[in-house]
Amino acid sequence: MGITVGVIGTGRLGREHVRVLSGISGVDSVGCYDRVPERARAAARDFGARDFVAAESLISESDAVCVVVPTTEHERYASAALEAGRDVFVEKPLADSVGAAENIVAHARAKGRVVQVGHVERFNGALEKVRDRIDSPTFIEIHRLAPFSVRGTDVSVVGDLMIHDLDLLFFLLGREPAEVWAKGAGVLTDGPDIVNVRLEYVDGCVANVTASRVSVEPLRKVRIFSQSRYLSIDLLRGTATEYRKAKTFDKGISQLRAHADGYDKLQLRDFVESETFLSDGEEPLRKELAAFCRSVSTREPPPVTAEDGLKAVRLASRIVDIIRSDPHRGPVSRK
Repeated sequence: MGITVGVIGTGRLGREHVRVLSGISGVDSVGCYDRVPERARAAARDFGARDFVAAESLISESDAVCVVVPTTEHERYASAALEAGRDVFVEKPLADSVGAAENIVAHARAKGRVVQVGHVERFNGALEKVRDRIDSPTFIEIHRLAPFSVRGTDVSVVGDLMIHDLDLLFFLLGREPAEVWAKGAGVLTDGPDIVNVRLEYVDGCVANVTASRVSVEPLRKVRIFSQSRYLSIDLLRGTATEYRKAKTFDKGISQLRAHADGYDKLQLRDFVESETFLSDGEEPLRKELAAFCRSVSTREPPPVTAEDGLKAVRLASRIVDIIRSDPHRGPVSRK
């Protein structure tokens, strides 16, 4: 017998949750609630779900609950579901403050429930293709640019967009940065709308991360440099390219340094070889929600835990504090 999953919030992203969950093996039924009843009714009609007029009723009749509401309401609904003994999926970021995120984590531990956070980029097919090729990075550069949207402006661009990449850094490097620099500016809102952050790690790795929600064209690209290779990952298009030293690298460099005859005819392929990888084509949200449903059924820890979400919220909060307290402030060491 499968599980019943309820979705709280059926705006643009919540509708996608209802759609995807309705097609996942092991999910017997899907319910949905929204503070605007017409939205819940529309999602239920379009995807064969059941709409509810109260969040409490939805929670009581579900085995697990997806919280897909504005970030400022994450703690409220996640805590209500946890208190009722339900497993919870919370869209990113886990909460709008460190305190609220800590409360969700504590509540989940006290109730012994599964909590997964919606850091969907971990399930991006392009990243999955090259994950095992990422070895001891020395420099990481990430750009996440998006056109302006009212959705998500309840938090800064750090909490709305950059939070994805802060989680990716924890995922790839497995540790906190030792020092953090941050600059940002509000363009269309009171909070930072474009932010650049430099993070330094104790092993010498440096990450440079930029997020903007006032861009004309969307961009989601990760570049990872190490001693022997360079990876360029286009998260938006689902492709990745690896550049590495060719077998003829040493010979080519020797010719170049010696200015041997014909050195000006050397081509890039004399130094570097490349390989391109394509995403498996599966929708990241489907993989993400399928993983959550498996954790609910098997009681195994989810791939993105509440503790993972808390780490990203804490780092995001530090970054926003740096920007707001003093735009000329220097490095802040880890406490």
